[in-house]
Amino acid sequence: MKLPAIPLFWRTFGLLLVLLFIGFALWSQGIALRQEHPRASALAGQLSTAVSLTRSALVHSKTEARSTLLIELNQDERVGVFVREESDTIKPLDTKRMNTWLEAMVKERLGASTVLASEVNAQPGLWISFDMGGSAIGVNSYWLRVEPARMEVRAQNPTRWWLWLASALLVALTGAGWMTWRLTQPLSRLAQRTQALAAGQAYEPLPSSGVKEMAQVNAGMNHMARSLAQQEAQRSLMLAGLSHDLRTPLARLRLEIEMAGLGETQKQAMIGDICHIDAQLKQFTDYIASSQAQREPMDLQALLAARVLRFAHDPRGAITLLHSPHSPHSPAALVLGDASMLTRLIDNVLENALRYGAGEGLRAHVEASVSASGSCCMLRIKDYGQGVDAGTITSLTQVFVRGEAARSGADGSGLGLAIVTNIAQQHGAQLTIVSERGRGFEVSVEFETT
Repeated sequence: MKLPAIPLFWRTFGLLLVLLFIGFALWSQGIALRQEHPRASALAGQLSTAVSLTRSALVHSKTEARSTLLIELNQDERVGVFVREESDTIKPLDTKRMNTWLEAMVKERLGASTVLASEVNAQPGLWISFDMGGSAIGVNSYWLRVEPARMEVRAQNPTRWWLWLASALLVALTGAGWMTWRLTQPLSRLAQRTQALAAGQAYEPLPSSGVKEMAQVNAGMNHMARSLAQQEAQRSLMLAGLSHDLRTPLARLRLEIEMAGLGETQKQAMIGDICHIDAQLKQFTDYIASSQAQREPMDLQALLAARVLRFAHDPRGAITLLHSPHSPHSPAALVLGDASMLTRLIDNVLENALRYGAGEGLRAHVEASVSASGSCCMLRIKDYGQGVDAGTITSLTQVFVRGEAARSGADGSGLGLAIVTNIAQQHGAQLTIVSERGRGFEVSVEFETT
């Protein structure tokens, strides 16, 4: 299964996020490791001091008063002192690195015979053994039990630590987002300008400053766009000049044919050939003119009605203008476009429908309509002729590609639908062609309303 392409911004931003979180985790772990030895040293000093003070208090107290002293230590200082017995069940400290350092430091201060335990007789805590000069366990040997949390310095406000961490992450994420945007923004702008150039829209030069590599790419893109524009201008000028130069001798030939003493049938055939050549030259001129659009708000419904009226008496067929029912609050069919270019688009589609939509010896029946919905305006023109195979629709919008003789029954220049496609692209509209053999031919152009 092919996964969808991920935009470069999110791909880069996600990679930076992963690197940031890994960096934060390693940084936190490194600081925790560096703090273990100082914490073990500080805790060993506190425990040794507590044991020394407790031993001193027991040594200098009277024998009959020791039980009272032990009770006071347990209640007031939250330090438990218990007699060490032979039968005591001892659970050693965990074999963590900090516990290993702590045990070694305490034994260094209190003596090698000192025992540290995490549990004695099923009573959890931090237990340290000490004696008062004797060697017999249970006579002069004791356990000192303290709460481990009491021996460590903790933050006065735990939420402040989370606040600092959240602030650091927010700053890091903001910086990562800004850096990612700075890296991907020139590429996104290049992709947009490339798509606009491919769609035939006006090209805006890219900046040739900033990062060296992107400046070089932008400069190359600008040079290519200028070269294409020059080539297009030269081609348009050449075709326009050719059309102008050919129409003059064509007009002269038609005049000479009218004045020559030819038969009516022969004369009409020759005049028809001249008109056919002239129509093809007009399509060349229209194709050239469909490259530059000057947009202004206009009523597409009114424009279509005017063009349908122009073909009202066409002998090839009848065009029915469909009016969709609209509510008083429905959007108007106003689009931003070039009036002459949109007129050319509608005329070409209607001309194709009348010319190619009729059956053998029959008149063409064409339906045309404009409907507005939301921010879209749809122009639809459909004929009920023979249609074409669905697989050949894409090729019909290419320059100099003609429909097969079974549909057309006439010669053409192959520019009609190419002009329609070009004009639709110039207006940012979506062109859709639907046809099946024996089911007619439908052209729909979807515009954005103003």
